[in-house]
Amino acid sequence: MKILHIANFGFNKQGAHFYCTDRKISAGLVENGHFVYDFSFRDMARMGTIFKTKKLGASWANKEILKIVNNLEPDLVLIGHSDLMSPEVLKQIKQQFPETKIAFWYVDPLYLEHKLDFVKAFSPYLDAIFCTTAGEYLAKLKQPHLSAAYMPNIGHRNVESLIQFKNLNTDKTFIFCGVVYKEPEREKFLKDLADALTQSQVNYRYYGCFDQPGVYGKAYYKVLSESKMGLNYSRRNDVTLYSSDRIVQLTGNGLLTFSPRIPGFEKLYTEQEVIYFDDQFDLAQKIQFYDQHPDLAKAIAQAGWQKTRDSFNAKRITQYMLEVTFGQPLSEAYEWSHEVYT
Repeated sequence: MKILHIANFGFNKQGAHFYCTDRKISAGLVENGHFVYDFSFRDMARMGTIFKTKKLGASWANKEILKIVNNLEPDLVLIGHSDLMSPEVLKQIKQQFPETKIAFWYVDPLYLEHKLDFVKAFSPYLDAIFCTTAGEYLAKLKQPHLSAAYMPNIGHRNVESLIQFKNLNTDKTFIFCGVVYKEPEREKFLKDLADALTQSQVNYRYYGCFDQPGVYGKAYYKVLSESKMGLNYSRRNDVTLYSSDRIVQLTGNGLLTFSPRIPGFEKLYTEQEVIYFDDQFDLAQKIQFYDQHPDLAKAIAQAGWQKTRDSFNAKRITQYMLEVTFGQPLSEAYEWSHEVYT
């Protein structure tokens, strides 16, 4: 097929976010045998005005999409985020090319009402919506004319390329990379954890919070390459199947990964593939335990790495997305396929 993929590919980041979802999706679609035309909406919007501001250039970028569709006549228009894109563009595409399917993917949490409303604004013109949030929030997007489906966070063997469970030269036992935006519970969790790890003399580092700079691009991968264990911890961890893409960045690079007990998440990763914890004190004890039992830590980290490569790779997940969008029978027993509302 010919696929127009409209997303925020971040050309203005100069490659610092090369591990983000949009490029993995395009790679997976190509691996499945399709032609993919990438359109970076925000970057094109900046090009649309002499002031180089995306809001002023959004109208121009929306018109460019219609020109591309006229030239390409794609079988599928796939949209990721693109918050300045106009739903009116999709309406015109549907009118001019009624055989073209339109699907939308979204990896931000839907429990935030304004994000749910943003996705809903596009829904009248969509054939399918894919979100990394499941359960009651995903169900709110179901409409008679479209499918609302869960999608896991996506890994790719050429992006998540480290094999840390084999690395004997790490100098950090445990890391967390993430920000804290005036979130008292999250801040207390991380501070309590830091105190406990300090007392047990575990070598840990935080990045992006508590006055520590964040790391991106090759600097992020350097940190991963120096670490044995990592924490997958989102702003909320009580939403069905929702996690940030940190989960595939850690498991996919072979770090022993610790995660809170996210509802339904054991359908994706078992307790033999990631380490689940109940609170910050339980987590601190488990970090210390696996630090003292390296063979067991290696076995679980390797199993998590293999699960990400086998189950959550870009080719497999984009195959699933296409099957749902085009109303085809699912070709595999996807672990998350119970979260498809059709």
